[in-house]
Amino acid sequence: MDDEVVSGLPDFEADLELVDEFDEEGGLTDEVSDFFVAFLKTVRAAQLYVQGNPILHQFSADLRKRLKAIWDRVPSLSLLIFENQIKWLDTPVYTEKVGAQDNLAFRLYRDGIRRIEFLPGVEDDELRNFIDLLRIARMLKEDEDDLLTLMWDADFQFIRYEYIDALGDEAPITDPDLTEQAGEELPMLPELELSPELQTPTLREDFEPSLYFLDENEVAHLQTELQREWNRPIKRDVILALLDQFEMGDEDRRSEIMGILREMLPRVLAEGGFDDAALILKHLQKIAEEKGDPAVKEQVDTITAEMSQPLVLEQLVRVLEDGSIGPTSEALATLLSALRPEAIVVLMQALQTVVREEARKKLGETLDRLASMNPKLMDDLVKAEDPRVAAEAARITGRLQMVNTVDSVASLMSREEEEVRIAAVEALVAMRTGRAGGALLKALDDLNRDVRVAAAKGISDLKYSPGAEKLEGFVRGRELRGRDLTEQLAFFEAYACAAGEDSARLLTRMLNGRRFLWFRYSSQQRACAARALGLVGGGIANDALNTGERDRDPLVLSAVHAARRLPEDDEQEDGE
Repeated sequence: MDDEVVSGLPDFEADLELVDEFDEEGGLTDEVSDFFVAFLKTVRAAQLYVQGNPILHQFSADLRKRLKAIWDRVPSLSLLIFENQIKWLDTPVYTEKVGAQDNLAFRLYRDGIRRIEFLPGVEDDELRNFIDLLRIARMLKEDEDDLLTLMWDADFQFIRYEYIDALGDEAPITDPDLTEQAGEELPMLPELELSPELQTPTLREDFEPSLYFLDENEVAHLQTELQREWNRPIKRDVILALLDQFEMGDEDRRSEIMGILREMLPRVLAEGGFDDAALILKHLQKIAEEKGDPAVKEQVDTITAEMSQPLVLEQLVRVLEDGSIGPTSEALATLLSALRPEAIVVLMQALQTVVREEARKKLGETLDRLASMNPKLMDDLVKAEDPRVAAEAARITGRLQMVNTVDSVASLMSREEEEVRIAAVEALVAMRTGRAGGALLKALDDLNRDVRVAAAKGISDLKYSPGAEKLEGFVRGRELRGRDLTEQLAFFEAYACAAGEDSARLLTRMLNGRRFLWFRYSSQQRACAARALGLVGGGIANDALNTGERDRDPLVLSAVHAARRLPEDDEQEDGE
């Protein structure tokens, strides 16, 4: 490129400085961002609708209106093109993944365009022509003209652009001044006269079919185009078209479209189309927010309420349980944001029927998200009559450490259902608060063995020192002796963790001493005492374990060796 062309470039830096001054004064960034959103909608509409469609006309009219408002503030609108972004000044107005199918930025960048500037007057005809070129360029083959060539041929007067030579260096090139050439008259070509042979009409018997057969390359191209059209996500295009109709239509049209979407959404979810369902909800919420019309908001609220109905949620659970299709985290988050609080109860009940671990995990994450958004509701759900709801609500409040529900969870210890009481103990332990300790101590007297063991292990985990006295009573008393080894061990370890070094003397006497003159404690009691001493540690405990190594009872000896390893296990856990 010669020096004369480079010197003829417009002073774009001066334009940017002028635009920057306007932006500082009036906050023009939001208006430009809104314009580009409208521009993208118009480009999408041009791909979906034929010319003359009322929806396309409304989008174009809205685009012209936004541009005219910008011209009152700035002399031009300059956009910088990158592979995955389009920026105005330093503000991204468009961002998309490089590999995305409809990445407008990459389409421009790939054809060498690095900057586009719109001038006043572009809104009349040229902007519509430019959008039509974008639609045409999307369908071009690799060996056909690119977008840059189409823009040259269009001879735009109010669109300036910089580009690079794809076969040369990265130096920016501006569009040539084709307007001067357009004004020159082309020489007249001589009129051609056809020979008599060419004037003779072609007869049917003169037709040679082989001349009109497609060659292999043309057949391959047609097959490729057919396959691409076949694989085109037609459902996504239909959804976008419906959303456009909803956004631009009148009240009657919006009601009609809403009826279609209300029927479509459950089917989309039943087929595993989580991304499409999320697209519908996301756009509807955005439209309601932008319009600020109470009628539109009421319509959108209606469809989001229906999303929380049992039938729709059961379809969602079935698809998750099937496992063949799963939602992306972004799609699932969008669906969650649309669910109503009453959906929590339905999902809690459905969770009990889910077997697949991955599906249970996703449903659990869904419930946690909804619960965190509705903390007041969780306190009521803990008190629900349905044991499945009460138990799951308790587990969720424990996982989320909702300490404001401690009293409600503690009240579950008086319920008849064992699953509810076990869930309450697990939740109280997970909350890790001193207020939960009193309820755990009461659970030590529960009629159910699993509840008692869970409570004892919870006290061990919390090291709840106020429980040492009651636990010592269990360790000394007769009641614990008739229970299985696992439960006895849980109580002994709870006593050791609650009392600390104060428990060492009693545990030492139980391991190595005698209960009466010649009667020793049972093998199970001595084994449990040894394991508990391993948790206590210190000089007294170590001496007792050294003496216990001479015990001839295999159960006791095994427990002593296991207690010796406990400090090493703790050190490994700390290191991890």
